[in-house]
Amino acid sequence: MKSINTLKQSKKNQQGFTLIELVIVIVILGILAVTVVPKYINLTAEANTATLQAVKGSLEGASALVYSKSIVAGNQGEESASITLTDGDPLFISYGYPVVPTSTLVEEYWRRLINLDDGFVINSNNSGAILTIYPASMGAPANLTSPCLVTYKGAVGQNIAPVIRIFDCI
Repeated sequence: MKSINTLKQSKKNQQGFTLIELVIVIVILGILAVTVVPKYINLTAEANTATLQAVKGSLEGASALVYSKSIVAGNQGEESASITLTDGDPLFISYGYPVVPTSTLVEEYWRRLINLDDGFVINSNNSGAILTIYPASMGAPANLTSPCLVTYKGAVGQNIAPVIRIFDCI
């Protein structure tokens, strides 16, 4: 009789999850995944926008430093002038702020000012009035108000700062 009692206890200790319990847990995990995944998908656009905010901050900082250097040189009121950077190369300015050159060197010109890596494309429109910066992974923008874009419009007069705008990613 003693051996039968021992046999019953060992079966009791070996119980596991039933198939129904496992299916219910999988369904609950699936519901949680469906509600959480869209939130993470949306974070990509927010991350790209945050990166563009940093680019905008770099543009603002570089413009302020160039303007300060222009004040020291005393040419902040001139429509067309230049200052010399610490690397010895001239930087063309208009009313104390960096200009948007129309040449093919616009990318090199601005990369030395704001130190962007190759993950961004820097272009100017045909007239050279507006600089555009966007992630290379996003492709070329359709227009100057496309999403995921930073624009820089140079100073148009004395004591008028450049206009730097960001268009959030969607």
